[in-house]
Amino acid sequence: MANWQDIRALEERIYDAVDEYLANSEAYKNAGLHVWLDNDRMEYRAEVDDNLAGSEDDGVYAIAGVLRKGDEGLEPDIDRISDIANSWIFLD
Repeated sequence: MANWQDIRALEERIYDAVDEYLANSEAYKNAGLHVWLDNDRMEYRAEVDDNLAGSEDDGVYAIAGVLRKGDEGLEPDIDRISDIANSWIFLD
């Protein structure tokens, strides 16, 4: 049974992955965000990787879609991150 803490945990994982990307963006040529359910751990995971194949239905999101302009440059878009987490976890 999913609850709001599960959604918050996934939001944090996505935020951390995007934030890590921003800290090292020069290391990527064609970055994308990948969100998936790790069946071995039974937890949702998120990472940014290069040259990901797939669509949002596969858990692959364009990195530009999870970024926004902040006061000091690009930052994770918390509204979009919340939308993604909510699309993966449904409350019972």
